[in-house]
Formats: sequence, structure tokens, C-alpha cells
Amino acid sequence: MKVIDAYLSEQPARYFEEISAIPRASYHEAAIADYLEHFAADRGFDCYRDEANNVLIKKAGTAGREQEAPLLLQAHTDMVTEVAFGKAHDFMTEGVKLQRKDNILFANGTTLGADDGFGVALMLSVLDGAAASHPPLECLFTSAEEVGLVGAGAFDYSRISARRMLNFDSAEEHLVITGCCGGVRSDVHIPVALKPFAGQGLRIGLHGLCGGHSGEDIHRGRANAFVTLGKLLSGLYEKTPFRFVSINGGDKDNAIPRDCEAVILPVDLLAAKSYLSDAEQLLSALVTSPDDSKRHLSVAEIPVHASMTKKDTENILDFLAVRNGVLCWRSDIAGMPETSRNLASVHTEGEMIKVCFSSRSPFDHKLDELMSELEQLAAGLGGSASPRSRYPGWEGIPDSPLSAGWQAAYRRVTGREISTTVIHAGLECGLISSKLPGLEVISVGCNIHDLHTPVETVELDSFERIYQTFLDFLK
Repeated sequence: MKVIDAYLSEQPARYFEEISAIPRASYHEAAIADYLEHFAADRGFDCYRDEANNVLIKKAGTAGREQEAPLLLQAHTDMVTEVAFGKAHDFMTEGVKLQRKDNILFANGTTLGADDGFGVALMLSVLDGAAASHPPLECLFTSAEEVGLVGAGAFDYSRISARRMLNFDSAEEHLVITGCCGGVRSDVHIPVALKPFAGQGLRIGLHGLCGGHSGEDIHRGRANAFVTLGKLLSGLYEKTPFRFVSINGGDKDNAIPRDCEAVILPVDLLAAKSYLSDAEQLLSALVTSPDDSKRHLSVAEIPVHASMTKKDTENILDFLAVRNGVLCWRSDIAGMPETSRNLASVHTEGEMIKVCFSSRSPFDHKLDELMSELEQLAAGLGGSASPRSRYPGWEGIPDSPLSAGWQAAYRRVTGREISTTVIHAGLECGLISSKLPGLEVISVGCNIHDLHTPVETVELDSFERIYQTFLDFLK
């Protein structure tokens, strides 16, 4: 069912709807790669697909422009797959179910995938002939971006000759992005001992927080489910001791966690229930952002058969209190984080607690410090911390010819001015620039809100303005 063509030109509307129907979770991009291969074959384009499901499609320049320097266009095919609490949706088999209210496009209880379906749709539109005039195009569709730029890191860049690139992974129409943070994930494993004990415990669930992108939204004051639950449980521990049975939540290492649950075995069950009885008052003291207004705390009595030791419980409470959120602000851009860390997920698997953190900074030494801090903390608890998916930051040139060209095209299309900035999120621009020396690159996009959450939305009129700017720019 077409839901957006009244607000968006036919080609980008068509392609956004088609790719939205394709399941494309990170590490599961085979179906979208198949789609891109068939798209290229149907039009006779040169197409290359690698084992990581990255796809490169090349198209010759239009008449009279065949010999111009090529332009690299780039977007990622995977999406963050978040589902609202209480909503059933299988991202392995189901695509996104689009809904629209006037100009706003969203999904039915899940992430929308405009990050980065927006960019994929723009590139397919131009490959399909939407632009009357353009230079030779090299269109790179990368995989597994949302889990550490994995696809971009695996691609063979000897296949690319362009030294100018447009990345379509920004989420603000009025900005040209010319720099971003580097980042690294840290997987922490903490051993625990489970001791048999038959009794009544409590399952405590914190749900309905807003969450968000761990780079773009880390400075907005939104509550982290684990940090919040950790503070609540630390307060409870001071009133009446308990033992952890389990703690679980979070499944995306680049999203601020919205939901989590802990099962505990209190020494004094009645005292614990009494402390937790006024959930609203407890949460009001810990959760202050209006974005988190739908949060709620659930407490249920359940039987338990084993619990962790006193020392393990205190270790977990200490780990939930590790430095989190914005750790340092940039001195050159007001209100812009410089260095941050997000406690993304915690899972109990037998006698092991597995924790994932995402750290961001434009400075390698700051990332080294954050990794080292986690390694030392984990080692002190008898565990380990292992870094993965590290990627470089990117500092471009704000007044480059590419940036000036995009600003001029936007001015011609909209009559408005557009400015340059850097962002705290990570982009593939830095990694790709490190593989293609001398690459001139900018990142642009339309207005997308609440990325990496089930309330993600895109403004369709903004989508259209960036589409028209893109066509004008290609001239």
C-alpha cells in the first residue's frame, strides 16, 4: 500500500516503500543485497557484491559528462531493529509496516529505518534515471553500519576511483556534516557464582523510557534504563540488602537502553516491597527528562531457586554506576559532546554477566582511556573487557568545494541558507576516508527524529527538499 507518494516524488517514495518491506537487520542484509543486485542487473549496470553483503553499483555519466571525475554516493542498508515494549514484530522475517500522519512518516511500533533507508532510496532514484544530468556515479551500499561500521571496514576500496563523496546518513536537513567522532565497543564479561536458595524474590522491570541514538541523543538528558535501575537498586540495598538473581535488557549497542529487568532475592521481602511501592516517586527523583514521561516501574513477586553472592551483587551495583553519558564537552562548539560512553546492554547467561558499552570521542587517546578504565574495572572483578568494532573519527573541510556546492544547491531549491557542523555520532566517512586518500566528503540528510527508537519519524517534506537539492547538485 502506498502511503507516502502524496508528499514525496514518485521514485524515492517507491524505493523507500520497497526497501522498507525487506527485513534488513544488521548482519542480515542478504535480502536487501539480493534486491540491489537484481536492480542493477535489470538496468545493465556494473555491480559488485562482496561476502559482507556490501554492494557497489556504477553508472556512466549522462551525455556530455562521461569523462568527468566520478562521484561516490554512499549509504548503509542495515537498520536498528527496536520494537516497542509489548509489541510483537520479528525483524528476521518481517519488514517495516509504514504509517503516516500528514507529513510525518513512522512505523507501527518499531524503528522506521529511515536511518539509512532515506539514503538508499535517494541513490536508487538517481540510478533509475531521476537525474537528467550527472557525472559518472559509484554507489556504495554498505552493510552492518549500525554495529560498528563493519561492512565499510570489510570492503575492497581498490574498486572505487572517485575522490569526492556524498554520504546520506545525516538526520538534519539544515546542516552539512563535515566531521564526526570515532568510536569503539567494549564487551565486558564478569563471572558470578549462583548459590541454591529456594524463596520468594522480586522481578523489577523498568520500561517505557524514550531511549535514542547513543551519539546523537546522548546529551539530551534522557535516562539510561540500566543506570536508572542501578541507582534505584542501590537505594534499596541501603534500606534492605538483597542478592541479584539476574539482570537483563538492551540488545543494541548503539542505542540508549529503554527497558530492563532485574530479579532479586531480598533479605526482607516486605521491606523491599514497601520501598518499591511508591514507584512514581522513586522514578521522579531519577528520571527528569520530559522525553521519558511514559516510563513505568513494575514489581512482581516470583519464586527463585538460586541467587548470586553478596560480593557479586555489590560488584554489579558498582558496575551499573560506572561513568556514563557525556563525559566531556567540546570547547569549540557550545552544547556539543566531545567524549561519551553508553552502557548499552546487560545480560545474565548462567554464571556470567555480559555487558556492552559504546564509547565515542574524536580523540584516539580518549577512547584508549575509556577502554582502559573498563578493562581495569573488569579485571578487578575477576572478569575481562574486550574492545571491538573500533572506527576512526573524521575531520573534514567545512568550506570544501563539495560543501559549497551542496549549500548552493540547497539555496537554489529552498531559498534558505544551510550551515556546516560536526556531530558526536560516528559515520562511515572517517573509515572510508582512511581507505581512499585525498577523499573530499560531506554527509547530508533530511529531518529524522528519535533514531534507534520505536518512535522514529521522518518529515516527508524535508525528504523531498533534500531529494530536489540532490538533483540540483548533480547538475
